[in-house]
Amino acid sequence: MKYAVSEARRCVLCGFCEPVCPTLYPGGHRGHGPRGRVQLILLLEGSSSRLVEEALYTCLLCGACTQVCPAKIDVAGAVREARAFLRSKLSS
Repeated sequence: MKYAVSEARRCVLCGFCEPVCPTLYPGGHRGHGPRGRVQLILLLEGSSSRLVEEALYTCLLCGACTQVCPAKIDVAGAVREARAFLRSKLSS
């Protein structure tokens, strides 16, 4: 989770990523967009919930958010690592 957390901490919540995310508005809440996902990654080390898992697994990993991000945050890479972290928690 080290990479995911370091990427998430670089987010300044500018919102440039949201208009290009294909999953934000169909999902119904901010967690279904890149800005929400990076914030959820920061909370993930403490505990997880069904909503957090859903937000991370609805990401298409398309990278559109990274292309428009001024900080070039690798949201897809961070989400991949967070998913692996969740899987490791389930198996232990």
